[in-house]
Amino acid sequence: MVNNDKRTPFELDLLANAQSLICTKPPIPWAYETSITANGVLACGWDHEENIVLISGSGYSVTEPITGRRLHRERDVDETYDRMSDDRLTFQLPQGTISIFGFEAGDGIHMTADGWQVEVIYPWWPRATVVLDYLYRTNYTYLKNATAIDLQRLDGMIKCGFSPSGKHLIIMGSGGALIYSRKG
Repeated sequence: MVNNDKRTPFELDLLANAQSLICTKPPIPWAYETSITANGVLACGWDHEENIVLISGSGYSVTEPITGRRLHRERDVDETYDRMSDDRLTFQLPQGTISIFGFEAGDGIHMTADGWQVEVIYPWWPRATVVLDYLYRTNYTYLKNATAIDLQRLDGMIKCGFSPSGKHLIIMGSGGALIYSRKG
């Protein structure tokens, strides 16, 4: 029997570690969870007060990340698309221009200034897993203490990113978005 697996023993061990992760809630200090239901999510961003701007095929909304309270909802699809820059990296709000990321946009912020990192991995390809890890620990080893986040109803392509302050984390998928926020 011929072994056509091109992966090294290190890569196979890393894959086994990734596949052994159990999906759960994020660790402390990520204490607050908010869910936004939306079909056809395209992108998101953070306004100047770090409220979530979620852009979909049916308009956009602005939502407080900790309470989940919707501050604004625009259902005009043409107006929504007109607010996106041609390169789909920015979005024009009445209060000013914001950076956006997502499925039809940029890639988001994946590390906070104080050492939290988030990334999408595929240990069970094509199913995505979002891992959250704290890098500033003694003897850090990739995935050793990482948390695989339970994506609940989100599936398909997954995008994620932190707010500019690093206080909030958003995970987007086909069913909308999950937001986790830190205390303090």
